[in-house]
Amino acid sequence: MTAEERRLRESKVRHLRRVKWWLRMLPRRATLHRYPILKFFARSARKRPFLWSFRVEHAIPAIYAGFILTLMPLYGVQILLALIFAVLLRANLPILVGLQVVSNPLTVFPIWFSAYQMGRLFLGVVGIETLPLQKSELYSMLENFILWQWDSQLHRLLSVFGVTCLGAIIMGTCFGLIASCVYRFMAKRTVASYRLITSKLKAHKARKASHD
Repeated sequence: MTAEERRLRESKVRHLRRVKWWLRMLPRRATLHRYPILKFFARSARKRPFLWSFRVEHAIPAIYAGFILTLMPLYGVQILLALIFAVLLRANLPILVGLQVVSNPLTVFPIWFSAYQMGRLFLGVVGIETLPLQKSELYSMLENFILWQWDSQLHRLLSVFGVTCLGAIIMGTCFGLIASCVYRFMAKRTVASYRLITSKLKAHKARKASHD
């Protein structure tokens, strides 16, 4: 193996390692059984190649659905819903599930509060007035919901839930648009770089074979 061929191979290996590093925390076919909810559907999920495809046509729907879902007030059932949406949309499962870590015990309340404010702002623009939501009220409503003591606040709870969902859809769509543009750019760059390295390696082998 010549020095140039060795350099091209090393560049190709570094490229693959870089991709694997970005994907190391996402669920994969081989590790799906380790996830609390997804493990029950591991056998069925492995039979659907589109769930593991990082092609643009499978990744973009996952990005949009992932951002919208992670901002929705559905904490606790997001992973299961991510699997359902991945199948229905023929979207990439690792991306869709990976985006659900955006909402976690540290971020969920600021996310819901921001989503409600966004939904309220949008409704205000179209002429629908909604009541402001204080952070203390949000904590109180969540506590009452967990303790099943929200009968007196049911109407308010449903109103807040609807406005928050609307805001989550708006915010998720905006984030999805930005992320999808970045993904398209990075995908094109990655494919072009990989093809360039591969073509150089093939050309070098061809020249070497012709000399022999």
